[in-house]
Amino acid sequence: MIGFFVVLGLALFAIGLSGTFASRHLVLIILSTEIMIMAGSLVGVGMFDYFGGSVIPFLFSIWAIAAVGILLLVLFYRYMAVYDTSLDVGVISKLKR
Repeated sequence: MIGFFVVLGLALFAIGLSGTFASRHLVLIILSTEIMIMAGSLVGVGMFDYFGGSVIPFLFSIWAIAAVGILLLVLFYRYMAVYDTSLDVGVISKLKR
């Protein structure tokens, strides 16, 4: 049963990693990072279940990280709506301070 969690977690992590490297849009990069965090939590839940530990504190910490990611997505969309700008990473990296 532990092999299922590890294989599924690795597959999700690979999908998130490829989404992070393939996208130039900041929101998609954050969503891909969230997929990688959830893949790590899936493997963590499998490990805790296999070794007989408590899963609940681990899940709450991962869900808190995911909630922060969703908050960032909402803030970026709000920024895009107010200032009518693009969140292309290539454009953002060329901005001067």
